[in-house]
Amino acid sequence: MALRIEWRSRAEGDDTIVAIEEGSNAVVTSWVANVDLLTDFLNDMVGLDPKSTSGDVKTANGVDHSQRSPQEWGDLVMARSDDGDVLRIDPALYWDRIAYWFRSRGRDPHPARPVER
Repeated sequence: MALRIEWRSRAEGDDTIVAIEEGSNAVVTSWVANVDLLTDFLNDMVGLDPKSTSGDVKTANGVDHSQRSPQEWGDLVMARSDDGDVLRIDPALYWDRIAYWFRSRGRDPHPARPVER
């Protein structure tokens, strides 16, 4: 089953990462965004594995039926395939959220690159 992983935002600080099943376009897994999770999403996505060891999508994650549409999770900031390819990005919203989550905290979204002051 093909998945895409999306960063969605309702407002500054109210961001979510969601895994979406391509065929049904339904959210199957969600994570509340924080600096560490967004760093992973923007870099290697190691911590964003919506599949169990058997390869089945996790369904016991609290995603209720009324929140299965990706649009219910907010505006799309960035979408990636489950193997990491960038599929779509809203540049203005992306840089606004980078400023909120990283620059305002003196951090960089790439863990090996410190912010220059």
